[in-house]
Amino acid sequence: MADNIDLSAINDIAQALNDYPEIADKALRLALASAARRGLTLGVDAIFQRKALSKSYIRSNFDVRSRPKALELRIIANQRPVLFSRYGAQMRTVPARSEPRYLKGDSARGIPRGRKAAGAKGLRFNRGDAKQTFRHVFWVRIRGSGRWEPAERQGPGRSNYEVLHSMSVAQAWVHSRDDVAPELQDYTAAEFTRQFLRLS
Repeated sequence: MADNIDLSAINDIAQALNDYPEIADKALRLALASAARRGLTLGVDAIFQRKALSKSYIRSNFDVRSRPKALELRIIANQRPVLFSRYGAQMRTVPARSEPRYLKGDSARGIPRGRKAAGAKGLRFNRGDAKQTFRHVFWVRIRGSGRWEPAERQGPGRSNYEVLHSMSVAQAWVHSRDDVAPELQDYTAAEFTRQFLRLS
């Protein structure tokens, strides 16, 4: 998902570009480069405050790029749904009730001897919420990555299941952008003025 912050309504920038195009154009490019870095920090922080995702993961799925000719900051957030494990899901185990010779556990999935998988624990989608337990899910290995992820049965058949996902970084950004956009516009205007005066 791409979302643009329009800077054309900032009168000081528009007026300077009209009156002193060469200096203003250079000041604008410098200001937008700085604003893109600032916007990245603000955006990642805003999403981190709402969603129980790591900053490094949000950062890898979020970017801000400057577009001086369009007087815009282009914010790009990944629309791919986020796997449950990114929200803290861990395998839940319970004591297995079988003959001792069958209680081997499963080292591939990290299940110790004498226990069996019984859903997922530790899930928290919104920061500050209580952690949730999903007892009805099971874990599957994701092809290509080797990661184990919670899945849910969709019907009969061994392969009839769906790996579970939750809100994407792009969806989280939708709920955070109104908090970021005004501050980023103010920052850009102030940085433009600073650069313009420095170059004049």
